[in-house]
Amino acid sequence: MKAQTIEFVVRSRGGVVAEVGKSAVFQPKAHYSGEPVKWYQEKPKQECR
Repeated sequence: MKAQTIEFVVRSRGGVVAEVGKSAVFQPKAHYSGEPVKWYQEKPKQECR
């Protein structure tokens, strides 16, 4: 997987590092073969009788 964004935060209190945090959003690698995409065929909802 590839990391899309990373944020890095350092919080300090009185000149002393209190917390260190980071976050990342992972995204799966795209596998596109060049073939057309099969889309879902929508069907109208049937009425209940």
